[in-house]
Amino acid sequence: MKIPEHLNKPLLEQLADQADSDDFLVMRGSALGYGLLEDMEKRNEYIQKFIDTPKPELLGNELARELQARAVGMLLLDQKATDSLDQAKKLFETELEKALPNLPEDIAIDVATEPLKMARQSRSGLMENAFLRKEWKTCVNEAEHGRSIIPDYLLYQPHREGYPIEFVAKGMDNSNMDLVTKGVEMQEEFLQYVIEVGYLKPWEEAYFVSYAISLISRNLVE
Repeated sequence: MKIPEHLNKPLLEQLADQADSDDFLVMRGSALGYGLLEDMEKRNEYIQKFIDTPKPELLGNELARELQARAVGMLLLDQKATDSLDQAKKLFETELEKALPNLPEDIAIDVATEPLKMARQSRSGLMENAFLRKEWKTCVNEAEHGRSIIPDYLLYQPHREGYPIEFVAKGMDNSNMDLVTKGVEMQEEFLQYVIEVGYLKPWEEAYFVSYAISLISRNLVE
């Protein structure tokens, strides 16, 4: 992953502007920005800052995603993340259980129903949760279930045959490093794509977990 040259200066300016923010989302965005700039000392400083903030008053999948993001930060700092991953998993499972009985028959409807949104978010969260625990079979199962409730046209085209971490998990489960490498490269290519087309704004936090999973995946092949 490489920040385009034209984005370096505005990114550094934005990171300087938000350096003193006490908003945990802004802190996580700063961690992502410095990570993409390969300034690991500053990245780790901001990871620790957002981990140390009080847990926000969120519910359901939103709280689960926040706990999981904090767990990812802990893993990057080589800290124990089991409790946060456990809490996130339980929340995702609870929200999925609520959503499943109310899924529409047509999952390709133009506007997703609230239960369908909840189910998609929960499946995605559980897939990542299993990956972070190195529960490879569970990760693959959650990926397959998750993809079954998302029509192809909503998926980034290379992900229609499998998500990057799904390939990594399959490879790890079957001792197939070619699959692991394929998944790692897919994840890195996806992040590079979203950087270059402008979806990923490195001073915001939306792709922090994807960035971290990319690093964790890369470590499996090095």
